Amino acid sequence: MATEKELLAEIEALKKKLEVANNRIKTEKYGITWLDVPEAFEEESENQLPILTEVKEKAIKNDDGKPTHILIEGDNYHSLTCLNYTHKGKIDLIYIDPPYNTGSDGFRYKDKRVLDKYPDGTEVPKDHPLRHSYWLSFMSKRLELAYNLLKDDAVMFISINEEEYASLKLLCDRIFQESNYLTTFTVKVRHEDRILKGDKDYHETTEQLLLYRKSNKFKTIKRLQDNTSIDKYVYQVEELIDNPEKITFGNKEVEIFKPNEYKVIKTEASSDNFQKINIRGSIKEGNSSGRFHMKYLEERNNLFNYLYKVPNIGDDQYDYRYFLTRKSENNANGFYFQGVPQSKNDIKEVPYPNFLDFEETFNNVGYEGGITFRNGKKPTDFIKFLISIGCLKKNAIILDFFAGSGSTGQAVMEQNNIDKGKRQVILCTNNEANIATEVTYPRVRNVIGGYSQTKNQKEILFELPLKPTNLKNNTAILKAIDDFDTDEQKERYDQIKQEVRKDKFVISGIIKKENQIQGLGNSLKYYQTEFVGSNNILSATDEDKSSLAHKAGYLLSIAENTLEEIELSSCFQLFENDKKVTAIYFKEELTEMETFLEKVENIEKPISLYLFSWGNRSEFESLFDHLEHITIKTIPQPILEIYKKIYNIVTV
Repeated sequence: MATEKELLAEIEALKKKLEVANNRIKTEKYGITWLDVPEAFEEESENQLPILTEVKEKAIKNDDGKPTHILIEGDNYHSLTCLNYTHKGKIDLIYIDPPYNTGSDGFRYKDKRVLDKYPDGTEVPKDHPLRHSYWLSFMSKRLELAYNLLKDDAVMFISINEEEYASLKLLCDRIFQESNYLTTFTVKVRHEDRILKGDKDYHETTEQLLLYRKSNKFKTIKRLQDNTSIDKYVYQVEELIDNPEKITFGNKEVEIFKPNEYKVIKTEASSDNFQKINIRGSIKEGNSSGRFHMKYLEERNNLFNYLYKVPNIGDDQYDYRYFLTRKSENNANGFYFQGVPQSKNDIKEVPYPNFLDFEETFNNVGYEGGITFRNGKKPTDFIKFLISIGCLKKNAIILDFFAGSGSTGQAVMEQNNIDKGKRQVILCTNNEANIATEVTYPRVRNVIGGYSQTKNQKEILFELPLKPTNLKNNTAILKAIDDFDTDEQKERYDQIKQEVRKDKFVISGIIKKENQIQGLGNSLKYYQTEFVGSNNILSATDEDKSSLAHKAGYLLSIAENTLEEIELSSCFQLFENDKKVTAIYFKEELTEMETFLEKVENIEKPISLYLFSWGNRSEFESLFDHLEHITIKTIPQPILEIYKKIYNIVTV
């Protein structure tokens, strides 16, 4: 039997072996981990099925041919759950401005484990041990739901600041995949001397804006620039000798001109001249000239001011290209001389910079929309810019599920007014501190119907970066001036202002203080999240399913975008828009089927017909076989199946 001393020695030896083994095992994965804290909702919402119901007294209707927008009041988790049925794969662009989790921005988390102690949610100060876990638990559920709503060619913008930027980037990389990360814009939002608080080591003048695509089907939208200018073609090369030295590089016989055997002359711009291009950065491998230089001439860069004439390269009018080595040890790169490309387009695409200066518009945002909201309100011009670089479709569906200030709603309607678009916006917000009823809804109502302005308001209508080409050929500027000098613009604005600001030509519409701002028209439907049944989705009874079918009408109308209710009985419901009808028979009994069938037969528009069924087919379908203009669907099973997927993925 081993002695105590021998056993202790063996234990120590095993500890050392275990330590070595642990050091060899890499268990950490690159990414983000957090304590996923269960989130508490109201008891009824945890044990019932979410639906949407219309608040009819808040509807705004105008027969002006403009879109009908949607405002949903309720916890955005439940709103997004409902939208996963109505709008899965339908959204073109999402913009959100979530809580920044600064410790003082009002972000609260309903920790399910301590709900009895903190029924209104736990405040999250900076020193809270679960501060980041609370925020990530909150955001991850909602971003996962939002991801499903995007079309394959859609994008999502998320405003954030430095408090949670790093966490949000890693979270989005996990949900969207890192390959679908496009960029982070740095957005200047305040002047260097405008200090909000003196309690920070460094003054924040910028915020961050993350941009992700759903998949590679999204094609980046770029700025269009005039490409007709020849201003840079100002160089001529004069050969001073007739028989220069020759050397073979690859399959090319290259002529070499030493210093004093050639002259580079700078003269007036001409299409017969050359442009001098520095061989640096991406150019080194980005075109045939850069690659030739790197392969054959980079190693000869110690021969200063040598000129090489290389035949059969490039796409300009010349059958050769000149390369020039660096001037001295103090210079890193050489050059090549390029003629005007023969394939040169009049317009070229240029990437947007990932720095955006919106300081002035953020400074003047306070009274936009005729409501006061001082907790992170975003300017409409900022959101209109995001729309312009995120989606070119004028009939896009745009979602904001942190829509408390209503800025996105106003921005979409203003953009439609500028370019005659038909974009529809969906706004989701809770009603904490009455934000939905006292901020979001009044602002949308103001924009639609008009309101008295309490401060001068400026809306950017057009802007163009000023470059020598724009100043010499001012066609684009003159066209913009003419486009916005219309009776329609003069009726809306007190002044159309043209100015040069920060190297840009800008046309703005000015509405003066105390003047009436003309409404933009449009229509609005207002919905609230509600709940049916007595059990959660995994335990739904037949009674729960029947109740869901009975109350699903507004969900179905939103899914079909037939938002105008035209009839409601104890067994059926009818909705329409100008192109089609949604007809719903939500009862198992045939009590009113004959009446319903007669109504459906008398409708001339295409019909989406929903019939009650315990499965995926209805026993009533044969009653409608003689109708050709209908598409038959069942309820409530398809809704339940989507809710089950969400429950299994998101719910802890």
